[in-house]
Amino acid sequence: MVKSNNMEFELTPEILDEITFAMEDQSSTFVFDAEESRCRPADGSEEFAGEGRYYPVPAWDSVHGFRLMERFVSRLRNPVAREELRGALSSGHGVFRSFKNILKTYPELERKWHRMKDEEMRRIVYDWYNTYRDAWGYERVGPEPEDTAEIVETDFSFREYDEEDLAPVEELMDALRNEQAESLPADLFEAVLELDYAAQDPLSGDETILVAESADGELSGAAVSRTLPEDSLLCAQLCFIGVYPEFRGLGLGKELLDRTVEAWRRRGCRWLLLNTPIVPPEFAQSLIRLGFANRGHLSVLDLAAGATIEQFRDL
Repeated sequence: MVKSNNMEFELTPEILDEITFAMEDQSSTFVFDAEESRCRPADGSEEFAGEGRYYPVPAWDSVHGFRLMERFVSRLRNPVAREELRGALSSGHGVFRSFKNILKTYPELERKWHRMKDEEMRRIVYDWYNTYRDAWGYERVGPEPEDTAEIVETDFSFREYDEEDLAPVEELMDALRNEQAESLPADLFEAVLELDYAAQDPLSGDETILVAESADGELSGAAVSRTLPEDSLLCAQLCFIGVYPEFRGLGLGKELLDRTVEAWRRRGCRWLLLNTPIVPPEFAQSLIRLGFANRGHLSVLDLAAGATIEQFRDL
């Protein structure tokens, strides 16, 4: 392969930051000076300063930013924040300011947004850099994979409950039941609620309760488990696991589940059962990943939507 006459440079972390900073500055058009390893506003004279010394930085404008915001919102599993941010994007004026102001009320999601934006801009810079590496005859390079668990580790703490947590945990349980009620017909929800109450007695303080707290000390989620039967040495029951809607999509539920499993494993427990009908659907993959196996589940047939009882009798 014939190499170009461009001045070659290594994309160090410092240069990567320099280029992404220039991309965000909408006040001017920038070029990267490979000789001085810095970005500078393009004024037209740099093309005469030495062949291949200057590289136009990748494009990043309001269209790129808006499309990224749309992708970010579409992936959110937090229904409260998702609807607020969708409203901001469809407002037609002051979109970027409204988007940022809403995110400030969700510090964890704000960090997630900045992480996603940084990753996208880094990807664009690496694609840009690799076009030049192709011309130089070198192998392509890529960014190091990000640790998605960092947000949870940085912004949340996990601990076992104390007596003051019992009331907030019960409030969380009731909130998730009410959320379930909104998605089911009233009669069906009453039956599901009866099953849920049968699966877990009112909290007494004897359970193993793990709570997740945000940086400001707000209870964000919880996992409740206990031995089953009460004096069992080998079997335990996961009675409840849930996260408030405004904290979803960050991995809190997964972390609570992992920590609960590990806690019972350390105690020498062999079996962990989960039989509550009020479990978020997105937990299915986490349960499979940890090795939970189906031993029955709650299934509901809507008799009004398909075959009637009389039709079944003719079979």
